[in-house]
Amino acid sequence: MVKDLGYGYKMIDNNLILFYDSEVFNKFYKIIDFENFKIIASNAATTDDYASTIYFADKNHIYIHSSFSSFCVLENADPKDFKVIDIDKGYSFSNGNYYRHNDQMPFDWSKAKYLNDYYAEVDNKLYFGDINLVENVDIDSFTIPHPELIGNLGLDKNHVFFKGKIIPDANPKTFKILEECLDGTYYLECDNAFYAKDDKLAYFVRTISSELKIIKSKSLKDFHFKVIDERGYAFDKEYSYYMGKRTKL
Repeated sequence: MVKDLGYGYKMIDNNLILFYDSEVFNKFYKIIDFENFKIIASNAATTDDYASTIYFADKNHIYIHSSFSSFCVLENADPKDFKVIDIDKGYSFSNGNYYRHNDQMPFDWSKAKYLNDYYAEVDNKLYFGDINLVENVDIDSFTIPHPELIGNLGLDKNHVFFKGKIIPDANPKTFKILEECLDGTYYLECDNAFYAKDDKLAYFVRTISSELKIIKSKSLKDFHFKVIDERGYAFDKEYSYYMGKRTKL
């Protein structure tokens, strides 16, 4: 017996699940209730379109499979009251808990004040990425200098934060992204690769990765940025820097 679940998924004889011609989810066969297993939500327009996020349910569990997470059980979610809030952003609710994709959120999403797509303030606490508590932050002075272009970098009166973590030794009073990175001149990776400096150090910031490289320049006053042949370089008196890697002049 073949049961078409939609979006390329099929169930065979209530004991095997295929995505087109390949078997999937077999590690979960011991807990899946095949008789009631079904797709309850997706962000595809039709059952023939590609869905980057799909929610499944049986009588006991809610499951998610998305571009952000492999197939897994949403812990503590109850099929009886499960609701999708925003499928494109991955928000859902069940059993008194809010979820972002496959992660159970540590706060009440309905009370959150989002500063941008990365940082949210809830009950006088700050969170990054809906999951991680930002520690040792002064919320009253916390700002995001470039919320659209460099949204995961912020600062307060005491620290500079990258992806919710303190950048050691960075001085928030003098920390700035180099203006030449922001003047609209095109260079490769101009939407995610930047240089910055404060009064003691220089930095290479890659917003799409966990990379933030500290550059100990001996000629920090001369540290600057320039676009050459559509590539972005930083310079001091001793070195050129491309994507954070230095080459002696």
